[in-house]
Amino acid sequence: MTLSHAFRFGLAAQSAPFDPDPEALRYVPAGFAFRHDVLPYGVDGSELLIAVPDGEPSTVDRIRLLTGMRVQAIPVPRELIRKQLAVAYGVTHNRRFEVDTSTSAVRVLDEIHEGAVRSRASDVHIEPYAHGGRVRQRVDGRLHEVRLLDERLHAQIVSRVKVLAEIDVAERRQPQDGRYSLNIASRAIDARVSSISTIDGERVVIRLFDWQAERPRLDRLGMDAGTLDRCRSLMGAPHGFVVVCGPTGSGKSTTLYAALAERTCDAEHVCTIEDPIEMHLPGIAQMQVNVRAGLTFSRALRSILRQDPDVVMVGEMRDAETAGIASSAALAGQLVLTTLHSRDAVRAIEKLVDLGMPRHAIGATLTGIVSQRLVRTKCSSCGDAAGCEECSGTGFSGRTGIFECVVMSEELRSAISGGSPTQQLRHLIERDAAGTLVRDGLRHVMAGRTTADEVERVLGERILQ
Repeated sequence: MTLSHAFRFGLAAQSAPFDPDPEALRYVPAGFAFRHDVLPYGVDGSELLIAVPDGEPSTVDRIRLLTGMRVQAIPVPRELIRKQLAVAYGVTHNRRFEVDTSTSAVRVLDEIHEGAVRSRASDVHIEPYAHGGRVRQRVDGRLHEVRLLDERLHAQIVSRVKVLAEIDVAERRQPQDGRYSLNIASRAIDARVSSISTIDGERVVIRLFDWQAERPRLDRLGMDAGTLDRCRSLMGAPHGFVVVCGPTGSGKSTTLYAALAERTCDAEHVCTIEDPIEMHLPGIAQMQVNVRAGLTFSRALRSILRQDPDVVMVGEMRDAETAGIASSAALAGQLVLTTLHSRDAVRAIEKLVDLGMPRHAIGATLTGIVSQRLVRTKCSSCGDAAGCEECSGTGFSGRTGIFECVVMSEELRSAISGGSPTQQLRHLIERDAAGTLVRDGLRHVMAGRTTADEVERVLGERILQ
């Protein structure tokens, strides 16, 4: 395939369908082609001619690595490539990727992605119904319906997502996980996909991570001055064991990221073990858990500790082995930061006991507990949470944290080690904490940042008597 032939092909492809050589299709897997919107067109010895969207040199580099061939890239409009992909790869009869990627499904999914990023959504839910489906976005912790789908389009969009995530399109019984990358409005977005089967059909959830998001800061999370000082003291210490607790989606990882961002990484060895990695932290060694490959939290933690770290963040304390290793590391002089799924500080202690951590070890190593929630803040445009176009009628825009920070006292350590009942532990914690979740929620209400109803919804209890 000479350069002149390639040039003529590029010009022709701008306005007319093109017929790829089946031999060229064998060099690029269908999943890769669909995910990156590229189409192999011809092959000449060790040279491969590829139709690519304009201005994507990184994709061409990936194809070179994938095929080991010289690649001649011809810019072709993305929509023309997409029109040909399903037809071209249908010829190969690759069962795993036999899907209807019609232009409508591709376009609708693109609109869903763009709308989610524009709305600051953390998740996109593509859900089945008996005769169709719907799309919902999670914005500020709440799900909102944004689109209804007919049965055909729902199936096509689910297939398109699975192709992008490089998971088996034909498998509809077993849960599957995958990921893909997006570039929307010049922002690099990482999409994590989970697919499950329900009685109504396949349900897909896409979690979105913005790699270019502003790094969080402890002083911008909503803490009052006293709580901020306590958190900085705990998380800036040279050693210890600090637990951040709360339910899923309460901002625990953000708090730990903000704490790590304040460390002096040039003079310290800081590591994280995460599942998933939600934000890139320059200067910090971040490890992604991979259970299928045998890399669990406990195994990763053992490996990291052999590299003489100063600070280790364990994304989630899930089992007795990890808890035991973390406890030993704290006793040995490292600072260990972790999260637990528990409602408050007392339940965090109980959760560590349930994981198999001895009470005397908890009392000896635990240096502090931070409990937190996220509450929605009033929309600055409509002011009184009445709802307007800017906040999509919800009355809220953005979220802030409510916190309870406990620094372990000797009396509390003794009570934990001695097996004191829950009520006594709660009394000591409320006495020693800078403020309870309820009191901190009320602080935000009195400041006009949020409403009492919102705090009560998040905490699940009355705050005004």
